Amino acid sequence: YAKANFRRRFMAATSSIGPGALNMVTAAALAHVNRLPVLFLPGDVFANRIPDPVLQQAEDFSDGTATVNDCFKPVSRYFDRITRPEQIMPALNRTMQVLTDPAECGPVTLALCQDVQAEAYDYPESFFAERIWIPRMIRPDRRELAAAVAALKGAKKPLIIAGGGVLYSQAWEELAGFAECQGIPVCETQGGKSSLPDDHPLNMAAVGVTGTSAANRLAEEADVVLAIGTRLQDFTTGSWSLFKNSAKTIIGLNVQPFDAGKHQALPL
Repeated sequence: YAKANFRRRFMAATSSIGPGALNMVTAAALAHVNRLPVLFLPGDVFANRIPDPVLQQAEDFSDGTATVNDCFKPVSRYFDRITRPEQIMPALNRTMQVLTDPAECGPVTLALCQDVQAEAYDYPESFFAERIWIPRMIRPDRRELAAAVAALKGAKKPLIIAGGGVLYSQAWEELAGFAECQGIPVCETQGGKSSLPDDHPLNMAAVGVTGTSAANRLAEEADVVLAIGTRLQDFTTGSWSLFKNSAKTIIGLNVQPFDAGKHQALPL
């Protein structure tokens, strides 16, 4: 749902504690890997711990604060456990920051303690005021841009890899215009499919493990690879068996610095 709506919309998923929560961990991991916004709201144990163990609670012999919801921590961009009703105010603010930020986007988990869910609290009226969240626009660093331009100008066999970021940014027209102007062939990742129309003369289709022979051949010979909005995961690179040109230069165009600098790429 989030992917089809270019990360402009997302859904929330709720569960009880125990197996209900654990059934969502795989979904959280998928959203984490693919940088997709999802809000997970699993129930948690009683904050006051009086009735422990409650139904389906997994007790830890050595850590009284541990619950099954801790499994969400490594696969959440933001994790919080709500032990007081007023904590939901700063937690939701941080939640929306993460879910709407192009670079930090990913799953958020707010573990809701069962007894806290039943508590009353006099929230300020301002908390319920309508608010519009506008995705941050990130501008390129001029020095990085200059280095990328210089690399492209010197390229003999350039190649563009279009990832999901092209779609999330709704930049398919800009991609087509740039590729046509420079005459650079384009291949697509699994997440970047339809970045260019299938019948576009510069679209070499998918690259990687399930890629076309044309795209993979170009990947083998490319001396400059402009990777746009892609994580350059193993499925795309074929464990780097495709990119055999030892003199190749990779330009990582990505809003997330972690992804932009992968594999010794020139980040942009």
